[in-house]
Amino acid sequence: MSLHGKSGTRESSLKLALAFCVADLILMGFAAYRSNSVTIMGDLLKEATDTLAVLAAFYTIRAVRRSASHQFSYGIGKLENLVSIWIGVITLGCAIFVTLRAVHHLNNPQVPAGTEAGIAIFALYTGICFYIWARTKRAMGKQSSAIMESQAKLWFSKGCFDAINGSSLFIALMFSDKSWSVYVDPIASLLGVLFMLHAAWGMASSSVGDLLDATIEESVQLQIMRQLVHHMDSYERIHQVRARRSGPNIYVEIFLEFNPTDLMGDVQKRIDALRKDLQANHAGMDISIRPTAAIAD
Repeated sequence: MSLHGKSGTRESSLKLALAFCVADLILMGFAAYRSNSVTIMGDLLKEATDTLAVLAAFYTIRAVRRSASHQFSYGIGKLENLVSIWIGVITLGCAIFVTLRAVHHLNNPQVPAGTEAGIAIFALYTGICFYIWARTKRAMGKQSSAIMESQAKLWFSKGCFDAINGSSLFIALMFSDKSWSVYVDPIASLLGVLFMLHAAWGMASSSVGDLLDATIEESVQLQIMRQLVHHMDSYERIHQVRARRSGPNIYVEIFLEFNPTDLMGDVQKRIDALRKDLQANHAGMDISIRPTAAIAD
């Protein structure tokens, strides 16, 4: 599959996620209007930031796909990592806000009213969030992407958060005549915060490493070396293999020494054959093979 096709798959996944986010924002706004529940109001604010995060992810994917230019000849793949970190920061901010509201409810317990609509929306979106999470994981299987990984973690945490909030409001409603029921909602909200913090950490930790020019995984390097050994009759010796990531893309530079008496036309044919074989086994890699007579600096 072409890179354009893979980007299209990621765009379609984000379009679907964005549509559900906007619908959730509208529905939760309706529920917040009908209820005095601070939990529902907090979820409404969280949904607003989640919608902005998905919208930013969607436009980032489009920008990365269209970024080839003389100024960014390698594209702007690392923009995905930067946006993933930003999404992690937003999720952390949401976790802090929910924590503050939960502490306020513990200190000033109130019985929420008009939560039936909110419970129904939480139940509906628990299923939707886990569906989008599974769809995003399938998209990641076709091409590794920091921004899609962050989206998967975001939707998983949203699904868990909605399930916990919906269950807590349902329990509080069923046992509203009990004195302890006023504490169910804030305590459950704090449990939901743990999922949000885990997602925020996962987004940041998975993206920071790719912002650095670190080498690719050792397993991938070994596969490349095995392919080079398979074609060892095409060149004299291997001087160096360098590789780096830029967002979801991998760029590989291979420095090979050829017999100085060989014609450049013959060398180029061998280079083309070797590159074709490598790319067939490592789809999505941008592989450059450079003839050299000395170790590259």
